[in-house]
Amino acid sequence: MPRFRVLMTAACIALGAAPVYADISRVYQPYVEQGERELEYGASLRDVGGENILLNRVGVGYAWNDKIFTEVYLLTESISHEGDEIRGYEAELKWQITEQGEYWADWGLLVEAGGARDIDRRELAVGVLWAKELGNRWVATANGFVEYEYGDDVVDELETALRAQFRYRYSAALEPALELYLDDQDWAVGPAVMGIQKLGGRKQLRWELGLLFGLDAETPDTSLRFGLEFEF
Repeated sequence: MPRFRVLMTAACIALGAAPVYADISRVYQPYVEQGERELEYGASLRDVGGENILLNRVGVGYAWNDKIFTEVYLLTESISHEGDEIRGYEAELKWQITEQGEYWADWGLLVEAGGARDIDRRELAVGVLWAKELGNRWVATANGFVEYEYGDDVVDELETALRAQFRYRYSAALEPALELYLDDQDWAVGPAVMGIQKLGGRKQLRWELGLLFGLDAETPDTSLRFGLEFEF
């Protein structure tokens, strides 16, 4: 346990205040479970102008208490038929502001910082996380972000983003959902499915799969995303 904490601290300091180059969209929940450790893999396949762009993200995370969770990622972005690859890094800090069920809705805050290794492009983002239970089965979740992108290889600009999810809790192992993404990269909507597989004790696998359809000419017609988290 102490070694894990030292690793997370050193990684966060090394990344500094410099979100992702390879942006894998997801809707964040505002909750933190004390002592949780996490290994994560995420991927997104996008058809951009007839070219398949594959984004990968591998991360390690730790909950320092029942309020603060941090995670660091290694990112890659590649054009499948050319084999070119751009590498990047990202760090996240999530703060659970309210206790679950304490108020009419649950609130959290997410800070992301990252950059690319192969080009001078950096991003810093702050997001408000919101979740609301609607009866026994339905859950509505929304994330609102303000992002600042800067560097010699990009035009400095301030952007906003909205992500939303409407999820049906059929069972712990299977939860279908509808998701919406509105940001500088995507105006997209589509179905998703997710679930949790218990492995005993604190160990569990959390997975999700989503298919997004573009709502405008600037967004890829389809984007497939996948996420897998091992929590222990």
